Amino acid sequence: MKNIRISDDLRVRYDTVSRVVLKCRKELAAYPDGRLRIKRQKDSVYYYHVTDNRDKNGVLLHGDDPLVRLLAQKEYLQTLLKLAETEQSVITKALDKYPSTLFEGLYETYSPQRQRLISPIILPDEEFARRWMEKPYRHKPISDNIPVYLTMKNERVRSKSEQIIADHLNTKGISYKYECPIYIGDMVFHPDFTILRMSDREEIYYEHLGKMDDPKYAADNVRKLSIYALNGLTLGDKLFTTFETIMQPLDVRILDDLIEKKFR
Repeated sequence: MKNIRISDDLRVRYDTVSRVVLKCRKELAAYPDGRLRIKRQKDSVYYYHVTDNRDKNGVLLHGDDPLVRLLAQKEYLQTLLKLAETEQSVITKALDKYPSTLFEGLYETYSPQRQRLISPIILPDEEFARRWMEKPYRHKPISDNIPVYLTMKNERVRSKSEQIIADHLNTKGISYKYECPIYIGDMVFHPDFTILRMSDREEIYYEHLGKMDDPKYAADNVRKLSIYALNGLTLGDKLFTTFETIMQPLDVRILDDLIEKKFR
C-alpha cells in the first residue's frame, strides 16, 4: 500500500534537501560580511550595509550598488539554509524511528499455519491483489470470426495490440482484468483493461483505441470517453488511453511509461 512507501519518499526528499543545504553553504562562503537593512520613508527606500551589531544603522548604500543585491541574496540563502537544515534534521529523526515492520505488513510475518487462523484488518498487497483477481466477472463475448490472440495468461483478446498490452502488464506485475464490465446509470461498458493500482488500491481503467482512422469508431469512442468523464472517470486520473491508426501503431514506450508512472 501507499503508506508502506513513505520511508522511500522521505529518503528521496532527504536527498533533495541535502542538495539544497550543500548548495547554500557553498554559495554563502563567497558572500560579503554583514547584512542588509532596508528603511522605508514616505515614498523613498534606503539601503544600509550593517557589519557591526553595535551599529544598528549601518552604512548608506546607493540603490543601484551591486552590494544591495548581494546582501539581499545572502539573507535569502541564509533563511533557505536554515529551513532546509531544519527539515533535514526532522527527516533524519523520522527515518531513524520509522519501524521496519509496518502494521500493513504484519500479517505476512506470520507462518502459513498462523495466517490461516487470523482475519487480518488490512490484507497484504499480494493477498489483496489475489482476492481482487479471483472475483468473478463476465467479459464481453468475442465473435468467432475475429482472429484468435492469446495472452501469456491464455486469455483471448481482440487484437494483437491488446495482446501486447496484456503481456506488458503481466510482465510488469500489474494486476488487471480484461473487459470487465462497469455500470454507469443504465449503461454497461467494458473498458479494455481494469487495473488494480496497488499504491492506493484503486481500480483504474485503460482503453486502447486502436482504429482511430475509422471515423465511426473514433466518433463512438469520443462519445464513450465523454460519458466516462461526466461520470467521474477523467483522463489522467482514473482513466488512461493509448491510440493507434494503420500508419501509427501502438508505441510500447508510451505503454511502459504509463505502467511505471500511473499504474503502480
